[in-house]
Amino acid sequence: MKPLTYIIGASILSLSMVISAFIIGFSLNSADESEQQQPLTYSANDVMTISQLSGYLQISEDSIEKIIREDMSAKANLSMYDTYQFIPYLKIDEEKRFIRSEIDEWLKYKNDNPTD
Repeated sequence: MKPLTYIIGASILSLSMVISAFIIGFSLNSADESEQQQPLTYSANDVMTISQLSGYLQISEDSIEKIIREDMSAKANLSMYDTYQFIPYLKIDEEKRFIRSEIDEWLKYKNDNPTD
């Protein structure tokens, strides 16, 4: 009688583990699908040149270039860093471009972490 009880118990336990694995796998898959975002699009007003960024931040273009140089120097010595620790920009046709929302996040980071 005991061996039969063990076999039934092991079968029930195995079946519940398999069902749990399917449920967890399905819920993770559906969570990944719901987290997928629409591609980001930016209008012409959202992407700025150094000159436009200078006006937006109300500092000189030279100051922006200095910030970029200092950031590049500091970044070279780090293996990891916070996303907005350094001014975010991208290069398009060898010109630096800045996305307004990214600059706003960088400003928030700098405000919240004044020692960086």
